[in-house]
Order: sequence, then structure tokens, then C-alpha cells
Amino acid sequence: MEELLSSEKLVPMSVITDAKETDLRHFKFKNFHGFILNCSLRVRKKNDIWVVDKVKEDNLVAKHASLEWKVNIPLRVLGRGLRRLSYVKTVDVSETADYLILSWFNDIKELARLQLTSKNLKQFNNSIVEKWRENFEARKCYVILGRRYDISAPGTSFIAFYSKYPVVGVDFWSLNGIRGDDAKILALWLNSTLNILQTLVLRTETRGAWMKIHNYMLEELLVPRFDKLSKSDRNELLDVFEQVKSVEFPSILEQLRSSHPLRRRIDEVWLRILGYSGRVDRLLDGLYRSLAGEILLLKKMMSEKS
Repeated sequence: MEELLSSEKLVPMSVITDAKETDLRHFKFKNFHGFILNCSLRVRKKNDIWVVDKVKEDNLVAKHASLEWKVNIPLRVLGRGLRRLSYVKTVDVSETADYLILSWFNDIKELARLQLTSKNLKQFNNSIVEKWRENFEARKCYVILGRRYDISAPGTSFIAFYSKYPVVGVDFWSLNGIRGDDAKILALWLNSTLNILQTLVLRTETRGAWMKIHNYMLEELLVPRFDKLSKSDRNELLDVFEQVKSVEFPSILEQLRSSHPLRRRIDEVWLRILGYSGRVDRLLDGLYRSLAGEILLLKKMMSEKS
């Protein structure tokens, strides 16, 4: 495995991107944040109360997660992003990302008033939302990498995502400067088993299976060197991306345990490109068993500590 990762086709991530940390604090005022979740499964915290009900021509209708309360939001004031990594089941989030408020609009306080005190609601103003926009503009990109996540969780299907529209993500690294086909290829690599393996080796374990990717790790985490990929390499990778981009995957742990065919397809193409000449099936079978066992062990350790 070390020989594969020493390929000239790989370089440290810090060589190809100036990654920027994104956190909820960048889009939050007191207990109110600007995300409208695209799927009710992604509602995980008490301050996640607004989900998409429907999108019309010029407006999005946001619905309270537990009350029959709806608010119309002009689409022009919204950007796209991910509130969290969990329960995002496709690697391409162009159409499935959450929405993020980036400009003031007439009914914005209707969204905020359930989560703010009367005093805070009076303090909530346009300049706060303008700061959200500034933070978005500084971090928007086309491929994002999870910065903190539970690798064993049933809702963790991918650790990185691609979008053809600019996005940000809470507890993600924004991988600036990567776009188009390069962004697709990078997202495919970051979700490969080879990358999950190196991430497990380099990771900072915060609590059992909880992973944290620190800034210094980006100088060690290896990613594709785009100028070293041949035209046929790129075409094959992009073909695989098209095959997998809209497929809903189970959890990473389940992918490994079941030897998911599309995970195998991703891994097979990267092994070929990196020059592996051995028995691919045998290598992947062993790698999947080992990684699944390691993740289950981390999960068990986490449950014993809690």
C-alpha cells in the first residue's frame, strides 16, 4: 500500500488547494442559523428547525420541522451548502444540497423568532446576514471534505462531496481552486478506500470513531496530481463518476461489509491508475475486511467510553 501511495500521480493536498475551514459560527447568530435543510433526515440538532417543503419558480417554501408553519423565501437570497455530513447519500450534491440564507428578505424574522429572545430578535439585522454572505464568498467551492465526522455512523455514506454549483459545508474543509472535471476526480479520490485508509492512519481520533482532519494533516494527505493523469485516466475516472454520482449509497461501514459494487468500481479504477499489478479482488477483499473491522473496533471503544 505504501508503494501505491508513493506514486508520482499523488501529491499532498496542500499543494493543490488552499483549504479553508468552515464552521456553523460563520452562518449563525445566537441560536439561529441560516440553513434550510433539504431533507428531514438531516435534522439532528435543536436549532435545525427549517426544512424544504417545496421549491417553486422564484421561491422556496420552508416548513418548520415539527409545526405546521411555513415561510416563503425568495430563491435569489439563497446559496447552497451542507449543514452536516451525515445523511447525505450521494457524492454529487448539486441538486440535493441544503439551502443557506445569504441576503436579508422581508420574512426572515419569521424564521428567526422561534430561536431568538425578543432582545436578540431586535438585534438581528441585515449586517449580520451580510457577514454570512462574506463568509460564504470566502469559502465557496466545488468540492468539500469532511473535517469532523463519525466514520462508523449509519448516516455517513461519504466523506467528501462535489457540486457543480458553489457550496460550503459545516465542519468541512472548502477545497478552493478546484473546479470542473478536476473537482469530480478529487471527490472520487477522497471517497476511495485508499483515501479512507490514509485518513484513518493520519487522523486525530476525537472520540472512538469520530474523526478530525486538522490543518496540518492536509500537508500529508495525498490527492491526485491532475497534470500527471493521462487523458485515458481522466476519461475513465469521469466515466466512473458519472456512474456513481447520483446513486444513494449506504453507510461507509455497510459499503465495506457488503463489498458494495460501486465502491469496488471506484477502488478498481484508482488501483489501475496508480499502477497496481497484483490481484485486485484479493487486495480489495482483504482491505474491506480490515477497514470494517477497524471501524467496528473504534465504534465499540466509543460506546464503552460513553
